[in-house]
Amino acid sequence: MATAITLALVLCCIDPGCKTGRESHEMLTVDRKDNNSQVVLTTGQELQVALSENPTTGFRWQMKTAGEPVLELLDDKFDSPTSGLGKGGTRRWRFKAAQRGSADIEMVYRRASEQDQAPAETFRLAVRVEP
Repeated sequence: MATAITLALVLCCIDPGCKTGRESHEMLTVDRKDNNSQVVLTTGQELQVALSENPTTGFRWQMKTAGEPVLELLDDKFDSPTSGLGKGGTRRWRFKAAQRGSADIEMVYRRASEQDQAPAETFRLAVRVEP
């Protein structure tokens, strides 16, 4: 059992998607399960935040904090399914770790017409960028 745990830890450190792996410049992708967590990136590494969204209901993710100047927002796009009217898709933001430091990303899920109400959901991610 101890050998299996040790092997899992070693594989996590080798895996470029490991949330604490700092040696890789591979893009790190986080999603809803990573809400309220922290990731560590190296300068120049890219981060993608992927959250499900269904604009046909009026609900969309809105960026509150994009982590500037530590992070640079490179892209914001919505990937919709190829078929099925009214089906949701995935909103994807791509960031680049621009400089050393700490930053927060915060997004809220709400209808544009309900800005004065609490969001249906909030996504927060703390990011630390190291050389």
